[in-house]
Amino acid sequence: MGKFCKSCGAPLNEGVRLCVNCGAEASPLSGEVSAIPDQAAPNNEAVRSKTVKQMKREVKIKTADYAKSMFSGAVPAYHSAGELALPSELVPFTGDFAGEGLLSLLKSGFKGLVGGIKKTLGDKKRLVVVIALAVVWLLVNFLAAFDIFPLPVRILSWLTAARGSLIGGSVGKGLVAAFLAQLVTDKRTLQSLKGGVGKLTATFKGGNKGYVPLLFGAGVGLIICNVMISSNLQNSMVCIAGFALSAKAMTQNGFLRRLISTLIPKSNNVTVTAVMGGWTLGFAAFTAVSLLPGGGNGYLIGVLLIIVGGVLAVIAKNSNKEVSAR
Repeated sequence: MGKFCKSCGAPLNEGVRLCVNCGAEASPLSGEVSAIPDQAAPNNEAVRSKTVKQMKREVKIKTADYAKSMFSGAVPAYHSAGELALPSELVPFTGDFAGEGLLSLLKSGFKGLVGGIKKTLGDKKRLVVVIALAVVWLLVNFLAAFDIFPLPVRILSWLTAARGSLIGGSVGKGLVAAFLAQLVTDKRTLQSLKGGVGKLTATFKGGNKGYVPLLFGAGVGLIICNVMISSNLQNSMVCIAGFALSAKAMTQNGFLRRLISTLIPKSNNVTVTAVMGGWTLGFAAFTAVSLLPGGGNGYLIGVLLIIVGGVLAVIAKNSNKEVSAR
């Protein structure tokens, strides 16, 4: 290839010392040499592009592997029974379950419960807790049938929720059993409970929009409690266990969150969390409600809270319409 003057760019003959055009000293650069950077640039760019693509590919693979490891695995029975609330994984919630059908959800929840029961039967620690509770329940009810109910027996009955109706009492016993089993077998229970209480506190910062789902959740929670223990202070341990497990469930991607998302298809995670927060508060409030005379106070107050929540929702909707019209 020809050579060119570095000063004016004029072509130079081979071996000359001065440029015949401008007189500058000839220190020629060949076209081949000058072309090297132009050729190198796209090569470097291609290398960079290929490296970035490789890095993105590796990140996707590692993210998928991590998610798979976190979201997989069967559910222990005490987790399944404990949420009412039935949490299926001890992981932070990540998404929207509104597309999940109700029947499909209930079916998967039932399968998880059955599978969890099978695992419990194969776990010595959990099995010991279940057997011990069953023995206590039989003993307390046997003594109560013969009107033998001194203070120690009453305390034991309260701690284990031994008394109660056939249906509601059985569900209440399941909650207490789930809570006690988690305390015995899972060292992270108290830490998870603390995180749930913190999340519950945060739901009060949602403003007026956050109060509506809170009221709905609290109303339903009170009604469920009344079904289980019929305003009986003796069985208020069911409320405590329900509160603890529901608060714990607020930090999890469990059955309760998925159920609410399915029942309220257009709800977002904030709304679902607020409903769960109200549900949790309903369990806590029923302990105080059970002190009131009468057996149906949970039903009355629960329905009242749902009505108030509905009224506030209508008012908020009308306010939004007026603002949009303006």
